[in-house]
Formats: sequence, C-alpha cells, structure tokens
Amino acid sequence: MTNFSEVEWLEQVIGKSNTEVFRVRQHELPIDDCISLAPDVVVTDSYEIEAETISLLARKIPVLSIVDGDTRGIVVTGYLDHNLGAELEPWPDETSGRLLAGSKFALIRDAVLDRKRKQPWVFQGAVPHIVAVMGGSDPTGTIIDVSQALKSLHGSCTATVVASQQWFEQVQALLGKLDGFEIISPTSELPRVLASADIAISASGTSAWELCSLGIPSLLIAVVENQSQSLQRMIESKLVLGIDLTRGGNQDFTSQVETMVLRLIEDNELRERLSLESTNYFDGLGKVRVINYLEKIINNEA
Repeated sequence: MTNFSEVEWLEQVIGKSNTEVFRVRQHELPIDDCISLAPDVVVTDSYEIEAETISLLARKIPVLSIVDGDTRGIVVTGYLDHNLGAELEPWPDETSGRLLAGSKFALIRDAVLDRKRKQPWVFQGAVPHIVAVMGGSDPTGTIIDVSQALKSLHGSCTATVVASQQWFEQVQALLGKLDGFEIISPTSELPRVLASADIAISASGTSAWELCSLGIPSLLIAVVENQSQSLQRMIESKLVLGIDLTRGGNQDFTSQVETMVLRLIEDNELRERLSLESTNYFDGLGKVRVINYLEKIINNEA
C-alpha cells in the first residue's frame, strides 16, 4: 500500500535499514494483512486506531501497545508507557503484570547513546553552543519565538536551529546573517546535532528523552497538551527547566526563553545538577528492557 511518511530524513533511515516495509494508510491497522505477515509480535503506537481494532488483533497475534497514561480500553499482551513517572499512574486492572511504565523503559537510539560525553555540562568551546529543535513539524511555529530569543543572545553563544520547512524562511530571516548561527532542516543526523549542544532548547517530546540520556542541560517547552504532564514531572524532578505553553505560559514567552537560557549559561552548578539528574532517570537501557520483554512475549513467558 502507498502513502509515504512525507518525512524526508525518516525515509532515508528506512531506506538504509535493510528492513522490509509494508506501508499502510495513516491510522489504519489492517488485521488480515498483519496476520499474513506472520509476525512474532506486533507493536502499535497510535492515538487514532480504534481500541477495538487493536484488541481484536491481540486475540490473534501478541501485541505490545505504546500508550500515554491511558490504555483507551485496549486489551493486549503488553503495554508500554515510557514517560517519566508513568509508573505512578492509576492503571486499570487489565495492565497488571503486563505494563512497562516509566523512564527506565525510554526507547533511546544507539546513535544518541554513542555520543554521550563524560561531562556534558562543561562547555566544549569558548562560548556555549545552543541547539534548538521543536520537532519535525512544529505545527505551532514555536521555533520562530525561540529564534527571536536566541537573536537577543547573539554574542553570548553560538547556535544551531532546526527549523521545519514551514518556518525555515522566517527563521533564516531572523538568524541567517548572524555569525556562529546555523539554520538546518530536520535531519537524520539529529543525534549528532544534539550531541554538539552545551545547552538545548526543545519541545517536550521524544527528543527530550534523548537530551536527558545525553545529559545535555535543557530548556523544554510543552507546545501541545499531551506534553504538559510529562514536562511538569521533569521540572518537579529537577531534570530540566521548562515552559508550558499549554497552561498560559506564553505570556512574554520570548523573554522567558532568553532569561532561562541565560541562567543555564551563567550557572555552572545548575547545569551539572540537571545533567546528573537527567542521566539518573534516563540511563539509556530502556530499549534493552523492552526487547527482553518482547522476547518473553514471543516465548510465552510474559
């Protein structure tokens, strides 16, 4: 079936992976096709596929469903919620003995973990290098306000700003002529880009976990509702600084970004504390723990 992801860097990764790809339409789970592929286990990750459809497939093939604080009524072989503090949620009875929850199960790529530095809170150059990324699509255009804040900090830092196609020209107009500032498109080389950071500014999505695993002192921004609770937990656990735009945090947002980044630049002890706490919660072994669980499912041991 057709309908590519339309994410260029993702298609490059898929093309190089030597993985057989069977494409489906967005938010579709064709049960008969899944069965015909004869998999040992199916992993689902969708807010849109109907719970009944996923549950029906699980009655025929073992299924691990990635969820986000709510099973939506899905009944499957196993559940994975790798958000910080997910193990504290009031999970329904059907998840008992079948739930992998919390940051210890965060799925972090080897390409990220291989770039971890011994002291990521120590600046690598004469001035700190800042990486800003608001996700592959950034539907709210938050990267524009972040870029405005970085413009005010020019001279105190260098920066790499990852801007989606929709906002690239506007970010280029703001920062493109400033020495030490680079604007790039979303890329499969994001792990290398993140690892170059002394300080990061990121949406509070999956990139946040990668930053925590690297121990990069970070300012995280919740730009959509499903990032809010996770960000609050990360702030309370003193892993990051944060701004929640979903809870009225957009008042004088640019000024808030500038103030918090300056704090990270100037406070060595704060950077070290955030870095050490982040790597304590996100140790990089999550995928190993999930693979071990999948093997138990396949061997009927789970």
